[in-house]
Amino acid sequence: MNQRRAIVLCVVLVLVGSGLLAISARPAPRAAGTGISPDLTQRPSPTWASLPPRASGSEGDGEVDFGPFYRALLRGQIEDADRLWTALWETVPEENSELHVAGARLALAQGDLDRAVDRAWDAIGRTPEDGLTWSLLGIILGRAGEPGQAEQALAIAQSLDPSLTSVVLPDRWQAAVTSGDTAAVFALAEVFGERHPGSIFVSYYRAEALLMAGAPSDALTLLVGVLTEEPDAPALLWYTLGRAYLARGGYTEAATSLEAAAYRVARGDTSLELISARPVYDLNAHLGQAYLQTARCAEAEMIFRRLEADQSDFSEMVEAAVTCQTPTPTLTPWIPVQIGTVTPRP
Repeated sequence: MNQRRAIVLCVVLVLVGSGLLAISARPAPRAAGTGISPDLTQRPSPTWASLPPRASGSEGDGEVDFGPFYRALLRGQIEDADRLWTALWETVPEENSELHVAGARLALAQGDLDRAVDRAWDAIGRTPEDGLTWSLLGIILGRAGEPGQAEQALAIAQSLDPSLTSVVLPDRWQAAVTSGDTAAVFALAEVFGERHPGSIFVSYYRAEALLMAGAPSDALTLLVGVLTEEPDAPALLWYTLGRAYLARGGYTEAATSLEAAAYRVARGDTSLELISARPVYDLNAHLGQAYLQTARCAEAEMIFRRLEADQSDFSEMVEAAVTCQTPTPTLTPWIPVQIGTVTPRP
């Protein structure tokens, strides 16, 4: 096993060339369990994020759906994830590197670091040029108490894929969410949780992934549990909870949650900037929808008119809010006595 790893490492060293000489100049990775800075103006990045959990087997094998497995991991349902991964192991070709990547993530979640390392190396042995897999290995080695080897693996990942730098990764998350790349969001959410297990923002990443997977109920369960324990949590979590309620048709609850987010933003909370270039705009757009659905029509109209003034096309929403305020005409039945006529007989 060690001989094979040495061979793979030599191959990669040849691929990345002299780029690895810069390892010593890079800062040491964070110790396991360290959360992100409480300064909300600093964007928490899904550091060393591994991207799409897609099949990478031989041509003609078809794409494998790892979605149920990753959803179970996001929910923290480790036994279900184990069962799903076992089923994948029995059906997916062993050459599929993502099978081993998924297995490494499962072992990491189970706390079996030795097995996680072995599975990560198995994945690298099949795709040694994949910087994303090297980044996962670095994460696992760091958790296993091997900072030197972890640093080397992460440096290899950066050399193979320059987009894995910490400056670029937040933009990668936003791009994945905007483009609807569910597979990428799953992986990014998991890696953020692995790198920052004590961060309150782990709940956001996992809830966002569940929303994109079409599982708003799971997102609600996750966020309600967190916010019950931490009602003073950042606006980002309340905002995401409001969007989850909107997806479920719980409009009154959505309005309450989004108002809680708006209150925090008004008091200087900048956490929405972690996911949006226009946080106030996005918050109001969702709040307007909640108001419209709860018959708070005048407030919805005010919001949509302000958004429309921001050179946005909200004309239909403005019209809906105006119509909402117009009483529905009540038809008066024909009453012969009032007009002095005789009621027709059949």
